[in-house]
Formats: sequence, structure tokens, C-alpha cells
Amino acid sequence: MAIKIKIFGLLRLNSGLKELELEAGKGTRRLGDILYELGSYKGLEPLKELASSNMKNGSPFIIMVDGTNWMQLKGLDSVVKDGQVVSIFPPSAGG
Repeated sequence: MAIKIKIFGLLRLNSGLKELELEAGKGTRRLGDILYELGSYKGLEPLKELASSNMKNGSPFIIMVDGTNWMQLKGLDSVVKDGQVVSIFPPSAGG
């Protein structure tokens, strides 16, 4: 199995990706490492920047791991297991 990544909003529009799968390696991966890897895809570069940040000021992104907000887990240090779903929602604007 793999970790399923679902992309929403402007990240989907800019990257052309709706979802993709990443190998879990030894069965688990750190969320920050997943975001850093995703940041190498065209249109997903802000995720690499987020993964490299110290998160002192929080994050405008909403990221869910199997429906649980990453900030209720361990933030960038959250452990994502094989078969789980990571949903990424970028900041939005509207009016």
C-alpha cells in the first residue's frame, strides 16, 4: 500500500494534480518529509517551504491526516502510516 495524497484549491489548479500516492517506506513517514517531497512537483512548491519552516506563526494551510487536523496531531512531526490519506487545503480567498 501507499500513502494517498489529495490536493485541493489553488494547489490543484496550479499543479494539475488531484491526488497521488507516495510510498510509505518502512510503513510510516513524517508529515514534514512528505510535504518536502511534494514541494518538488510543479505548482506545489509552497509545500517545500512549509516543510522547511519552524511553524512559529502557525500555518495558513489546513492539512488533514485521515480527517484529523495536523495541528491536533504533532504538526510537521506527525507520523503518517501506510494506507492513510493526507488532504491538503491551501489558504483561500474570496469575497
